[in-house]
Amino acid sequence: MMHVLLVDDEPGHVLGFSKLLQRLKPDVAVSSARTGEEALPLCEARIFDLIFTDIQMPRMNGLEFMERLEPGQRGKVVVLSGYDFFEYARKALKFGAFDYLLKPVDAGKLEEVFRRAEALNERERLERMRQQELAARIDRMEPAYSGKLLQAWAEGSLEAERMAELCALLPFTGPGAALSIRSRSKFGRVEAGELQSLLGRRGGQSFCFVSEQDEREVICLLGGDSPSAACEAEAAEVEAVIDELAGRHGSGSLAAGIGSRRESLLAEGHLSLREARLALQERFYEERIKVFPAGKSRLDDSRHPVVPTAAESALAEAIRAGNEVALKAALHACFDHWRRPPFPPPHRLRAKCKLLLNKLLEGHEVLRESGTHGNFLWEIDEVCDQASGFAQLEEGCLEVLRKAVRTVTAWKEDRRNRLVQQCLDFIDERYAHDISLESTAERFGLSPGYFSQYFKNKLNINFTAYLTQVRLSKAKTFLERENKRIYQVAEAVGYSDVKYFNRVFKKEFGMTPEEYRKTLRLLQGKRGRSPE
Repeated sequence: MMHVLLVDDEPGHVLGFSKLLQRLKPDVAVSSARTGEEALPLCEARIFDLIFTDIQMPRMNGLEFMERLEPGQRGKVVVLSGYDFFEYARKALKFGAFDYLLKPVDAGKLEEVFRRAEALNERERLERMRQQELAARIDRMEPAYSGKLLQAWAEGSLEAERMAELCALLPFTGPGAALSIRSRSKFGRVEAGELQSLLGRRGGQSFCFVSEQDEREVICLLGGDSPSAACEAEAAEVEAVIDELAGRHGSGSLAAGIGSRRESLLAEGHLSLREARLALQERFYEERIKVFPAGKSRLDDSRHPVVPTAAESALAEAIRAGNEVALKAALHACFDHWRRPPFPPPHRLRAKCKLLLNKLLEGHEVLRESGTHGNFLWEIDEVCDQASGFAQLEEGCLEVLRKAVRTVTAWKEDRRNRLVQQCLDFIDERYAHDISLESTAERFGLSPGYFSQYFKNKLNINFTAYLTQVRLSKAKTFLERENKRIYQVAEAVGYSDVKYFNRVFKKEFGMTPEEYRKTLRLLQGKRGRSPE
């Protein structure tokens, strides 16, 4: 029994059309709805063999109702209209309508619609039976064996004597094209079966199976005599199919490569699949595109990525100078060069990035000999191998190099801090000798100008002032604890001219060395203590 749905807001039309249906097809079950809004839940609850809908209805017209239907249900819609407007017919057919009839409906044309609908239902029934028989045939075979057989054929390594077994497994072996459909998560047999069913709706033959080598890939064969297997229209259909599958299962980002049409899928299907897989690699560069026909591929399997010399030199200099801004610009120059089509295969670009990063690390002594060297090597492999796309690879490489810059910067800072302490120790040991900013800078292999600025930045006091503080502090100790003459104290702290020593001391403490000693002894006498 056929089930039909009539969507019309005029009760008289519904009654008249129902009577006409009962007269022509007494065994047809008729359901009705007054608006598209009422009809949508009915279409969700059951599958109708035909859906007759008026064009002009309140709130939601017939074309809007069609647009809200699932793609598979639109092909069951017959649009009714009291207006002979070509625009209505064009839009209805664009949405995939089964037919378009003018009111009042001619009984002969309605009978023709039913004859075509019954023929379509029969074809669909036979296709379902064929798909069920095919699934049962695969289920009866040992899964591991059939999977290996299909995989060997897909890779072009199936022995000639096993082709007969493959013929028994494949539902068609004539002309067609191969597809490689990939996801970031694993496919199961359920998803492969649904892909096969969805692709089958396009009117041709289809066969899908999960790759044995990588469960994130489904291999599909599209049969057909038309050489349009990889044309733009076919790409649009494939995109609609993978979008529908992703929506059903939340499969995430799906993408497909379409190989060129071959005269014999049995003999050349693996060649078409190789093209499809190569075309699909372009997804690494174009992450927003979902379907990649081999005939339009911008990937060059023979291209080897080259690092521009200027960019490589700029990267090395940026690491040496600790300049993250220059580092980012230089790395982007490399990736901008690689981003121009034709693109190299992703595996070659990953390998080139590994080589470049390793070379940059090995070229810097600190990075080469630091305790983090092994961690850097591990991170380079991880970043390059796991990047799912071009942008992610660039960002991962940049992060590795940023860490390298920060490691070098931290090492330099630590070295500077140690250098300051060494300078202070040197002054403390040599204050009694004739030392100067120039001689101290030379002692540590620095220019006087750089050393002077660096010393002041670190200690907030210039070198000469610090040396004077050290010498005068030592002089006070001698004056407090020893009975050396003033000229002897001056010599002991690095002043050969006693008069100059007296002036410097008085400027700092407001009294001469001799006055300081007398004042100190006077205070000690009042406390009943003698000088030590």
